[in-house]
Amino acid sequence: MNKKDLIPGKTYLHKHTTVIDGIKRQAERWIRCESITETGAVFRRYFEPMIILTDKQIKEELYRE
Repeated sequence: MNKKDLIPGKTYLHKHTTVIDGIKRQAERWIRCESITETGAVFRRYFEPMIILTDKQIKEELYRE
Protein backbone atom coordinates (compact mmCIF):
# COMPACT_ATOMS: atom_id res chain seq x y z
CA MET A 1 0.00 0.00 0.00
CA ASN A 2 1.24 3.51 -0.73
CA LYS A 3 1.36 6.15 1.98
CA LYS A 4 -0.52 8.60 -0.25
CA ASP A 5 -3.55 6.25 -0.14
CA LEU A 6 -3.79 6.32 3.68
CA ILE A 7 -6.78 8.02 5.27
CA PRO A 8 -6.56 9.09 8.94
CA GLY A 9 -9.28 7.37 10.96
CA LYS A 10 -9.47 4.36 8.64
CA THR A 11 -8.51 0.83 9.74
CA TYR A 12 -5.88 -1.23 7.90
CA LEU A 13 -4.56 -4.79 8.18
CA HIS A 14 -0.94 -4.92 9.33
CA LYS A 15 0.83 -8.17 8.38
CA HIS A 16 4.38 -8.54 9.63
CA THR A 17 6.94 -11.04 10.87
CA THR A 18 7.63 -11.17 14.59
CA VAL A 19 9.62 -13.39 16.95
CA ILE A 20 7.72 -15.06 19.81
CA ASP A 21 9.65 -17.35 22.18
CA GLY A 22 12.51 -17.46 19.69
CA ILE A 23 10.26 -18.64 16.85
CA LYS A 24 9.69 -16.48 13.77
CA ARG A 25 5.96 -16.10 13.09
CA GLN A 26 3.62 -14.20 10.79
CA ALA A 27 1.40 -11.81 12.70
CA GLU A 28 -1.71 -9.88 11.64
CA ARG A 29 -3.58 -7.14 13.41
CA TRP A 30 -6.01 -4.36 12.57
CA ILE A 31 -4.63 -0.89 13.22
CA ARG A 32 -6.17 2.55 12.75
CA CYS A 33 -4.29 5.39 11.04
CA GLU A 34 -3.99 8.35 13.40
CA SER A 35 -1.83 10.70 11.33
CA ILE A 36 0.53 10.81 8.38
CA THR A 37 4.10 12.05 8.89
CA GLU A 38 6.94 12.98 6.54
CA THR A 39 8.67 9.62 7.10
CA GLY A 40 5.61 7.36 7.40
CA ALA A 41 2.49 7.30 9.56
CA VAL A 42 1.29 6.83 13.13
CA PHE A 43 -1.21 4.08 13.94
CA ARG A 44 -3.04 2.96 17.07
CA ARG A 45 -4.68 -0.27 18.20
CA TYR A 46 -7.11 -0.06 21.12
CA PHE A 47 -5.18 0.94 24.26
CA GLU A 48 -1.74 -0.10 23.01
CA PRO A 49 1.05 2.46 22.55
CA MET A 50 1.30 4.24 19.20
CA ILE A 51 2.67 2.21 16.30
CA ILE A 52 4.95 4.17 13.99
CA LEU A 53 5.55 2.70 10.53
CA THR A 54 8.02 4.00 7.96
CA ASP A 55 7.17 4.49 4.29
CA LYS A 56 8.90 1.17 3.51
CA GLN A 57 6.94 -0.72 6.20
CA ILE A 58 3.67 0.79 4.96
CA LYS A 59 4.41 -0.37 1.43
CA GLU A 60 5.38 -3.92 2.50
CA GLU A 61 3.15 -4.64 5.51
CA LEU A 62 -0.11 -2.68 5.22
CA TYR A 63 -3.28 -3.80 3.44
CA ARG A 64 -6.75 -2.33 2.99
CA GLU A 65 -9.83 -3.82 4.65
